[in-house]
Amino acid sequence: MVKQKRRYQKGAALALSLLLLLGSLAGCGGKPQEDASGADGPTNTYTPSVNEDGQIVITMPKTLLGGKTAEELETEDKEQRQTAAKEGTLEQVVYNALLANEDGTFSYYLTIEQYPKLKAAYYWLGCLRDPFTAEISQEFVAAADYTDLDENGVPWGLTVSVDAETYYSMEMWYSAVVTVAPAVMLGRYQVLCGISGEEWAVHVTVKDADSGKAISEHDFPTRGE
Repeated sequence: MVKQKRRYQKGAALALSLLLLLGSLAGCGGKPQEDASGADGPTNTYTPSVNEDGQIVITMPKTLLGGKTAEELETEDKEQRQTAAKEGTLEQVVYNALLANEDGTFSYYLTIEQYPKLKAAYYWLGCLRDPFTAEISQEFVAAADYTDLDENGVPWGLTVSVDAETYYSMEMWYSAVVTVAPAVMLGRYQVLCGISGEEWAVHVTVKDADSGKAISEHDFPTRGE
């Protein structure tokens, strides 16, 4: 019972970290994996043009808000920047600003040097991996692999193999951890790769790590809501 409680507490903390990262990567310390080619990392090489101010502006649709409003994400971002400034880590931010738009969407403002770092961070977060080590960040997840890569190296699917006993112990919670959170991360990665905000899509398959049998399948974004 104690072991199970500790496992849950650690899993819950990691899941919360994932969900918080849905809103902002501004407070990340260190240096995310570069967007380099290779079987174990991102292969998409798309880079958008810069505006007259030398900024890249990436607008995320409402379906990628991650359960918050655009205004809440902007406020959270500003608070994290204030904290980073106090701690002397402001130079480590992954983008220059996250601003809410009048239509309920939000936009990232970043330099051409920051762009591949933000894109790579979302690539790793989308497959439940730490953006700095590329290691799976959930103890009950045995494997998480992208599927359905297109000709530009953009994945449209994710298969997650889990410890079924742990998964079923709190299915509603753990299902969100391995489906909703990574789908939003991967959706943001797709948009950063040039996919339209109206066209992003992720199919997540959850499997029992021992038997290989599918536990559930999910399509995002949820249509008709």
